[in-house]
Amino acid sequence: MFWIVPLIVLFSLRAADDPFWKDHIEPIFREHCGNCHSGVKTKGGLDLGTFQSILKGGEHGVILIPGHPKSSVLIQVLAPGVDSHMPPKGQLSAEQIGLIETWIGRLAVSSAPTHSSTNLVTPTVKPKKPGWIPSPSLSAVQVIDGFIQRGWKVRKAAPSRPIDDSLFIRRLTLDLLGHLPTESEVAQLLKDRSPSRREKWVDRLLNDPAHARHLAEVFDVVLMGRRGQQFETQRRNNHWFAYMESAFKENRPWDRFLNELIVGRPGRTEDRGAVWFLSERNNNPQAMAEAVAPLVFGLQIKCAQCHDHMVAREIKQAHYWGMVAAFNRTKSIETEKGPALAESAIGGFVSFANLRKESQQARLLFFNGRSVDEDWPKDNEKEVDSPSLYVVPQPLGKERPRIAALPKFSRRAALAEAVTRDNPLLAKAMVNRIWALLLGRGLVHPVDLMDSKHPASHPELLDWLTKDFAASGYNVRRLIRSCVLSQAYGLDSRPVGKRAALPEAFATGPEKPLSAEQLYRSIMQVTGGATDGKEPTRSDDDELRRAFIRQFPDLFAPEYNASLQQALFLSNSPLFDRVLKPSGTNLTSRLSAMADLRSRAEAAVRSVYGRPAAADELAEAVRYLATRPSETGTQQLLWALLTSPEFQTNH
Repeated sequence: MFWIVPLIVLFSLRAADDPFWKDHIEPIFREHCGNCHSGVKTKGGLDLGTFQSILKGGEHGVILIPGHPKSSVLIQVLAPGVDSHMPPKGQLSAEQIGLIETWIGRLAVSSAPTHSSTNLVTPTVKPKKPGWIPSPSLSAVQVIDGFIQRGWKVRKAAPSRPIDDSLFIRRLTLDLLGHLPTESEVAQLLKDRSPSRREKWVDRLLNDPAHARHLAEVFDVVLMGRRGQQFETQRRNNHWFAYMESAFKENRPWDRFLNELIVGRPGRTEDRGAVWFLSERNNNPQAMAEAVAPLVFGLQIKCAQCHDHMVAREIKQAHYWGMVAAFNRTKSIETEKGPALAESAIGGFVSFANLRKESQQARLLFFNGRSVDEDWPKDNEKEVDSPSLYVVPQPLGKERPRIAALPKFSRRAALAEAVTRDNPLLAKAMVNRIWALLLGRGLVHPVDLMDSKHPASHPELLDWLTKDFAASGYNVRRLIRSCVLSQAYGLDSRPVGKRAALPEAFATGPEKPLSAEQLYRSIMQVTGGATDGKEPTRSDDDELRRAFIRQFPDLFAPEYNASLQQALFLSNSPLFDRVLKPSGTNLTSRLSAMADLRSRAEAAVRSVYGRPAAADELAEAVRYLATRPSETGTQQLLWALLTSPEFQTNH
């Protein structure tokens, strides 16, 4: 039997980031060994879930000698027919064992002096060259460009060509206002030929009231999810949309905004909608915790409800229940001034069990390492509620309170302090989400999985933007401005060369499906149902808006996939068909009044796409209209243009 003295193996994290480990070895261990040697269940003290834990070994010593696969216990126990064979039931293939041998052999080590009974093993990794350190004199836009350009060089990615001003205006208006620009708006903006014209366009749109409305719609989905018309109505009636729109209009600091949502005790009448963020969770502390975690940590914690996260090992079960405990004394109530969030001074002490059925107290411990000390009642000790424990005491009897109860020690306030002050993860999560909103995918992808298993494509850029965002006072508008003025944002979405760069290189411009709201508003604007992105007032138009939301609910989807239901809706919906039927002075009627088919086709393409028609598409459109010269032909041509990828994507 092979014996080896214990080793303390010190490897850099670069070895754990080796693509060979991630692509070949980690999946083998996860599939064949994870049930017994990962997470809370680690037989023999051996954890095969991470590179570092494998190097550490188990109760019987180390199992891996870097650079020496045949001498490593890990390889020996995988051989067919040996004693203590692993896996106990089953056999890895020769190819899988060969991959593990290759991996161990790749971990070349240098000899090191022996100290007592411990061998110190270090990797032979060349020192990493210092990365680019931006000069303090550079603007945020210049820093973004610098990091992205260096990424192109490392990835050997050729960037696409810059887009022209008219396409930039289309892309920018959709992203900042949530609808297409009108022809007159484009013409007016294009009159400015100054070198700083794009900066002026960006500033103009950032200060447009439609920008605040658009962000409110986006973050309604982020913060609350799409739950149907009933919930939308409740949010509107309880001032949720008005609150968010007001916050974005005044460019409220993001850390302050999140603090208001968690504390839920608005000091101003105009901010009363903040209460609805937690109130809609209907007194469910787990739902509250799961909603807050992605905002303040950039990750989902729901997978840690029953055990430590099986893949992202840094997410602990204690973090999940620590967040839950912070909301365990919260109760939604009705006061004289409307919905409010009361909080008790006692109770809410719960325990949770891991997969070993070991019980642990749910302490106020959070993922960012912050914790809040709180005395637990002793066994058989009964807590007694008292007005002395409150700033605002609980109401006597069952009468409707004037304001919500507020204890002297508020768990929600303690959580808000811990996660919105001196918490870099809060800034990093918002930077990543805004980048994804504007550039099509996050620097960490997907946006809500900023854990150890989802590294950033440009870690230095993400770190720099995180610090810059916090230093700016969590200025959301400034962050957006920097992103849309960057070189990456202004690139053509069509790649150059024979091989397109990977999307995480950001070597091509963003190509994003329009959201339901963007699609609805743009269609109404083009066809004549609304102008300048304003809401139509007719009930049938609002019904169409709701129909688009039902059929196109995704926002920040990791991968976009059009559905059969979406195709059927665009093909068969009488609501959509009603928009295209000739009526009054809408687009179909105006085009149908043109006797010259070429002029009609040219006007149709320009109205929908915002550009002149190409020769081939113009010829095809004229041929089509010649066979269907009536209003029906014009309506069908418009349908084809409006349902095309060019119209339905921001590119």
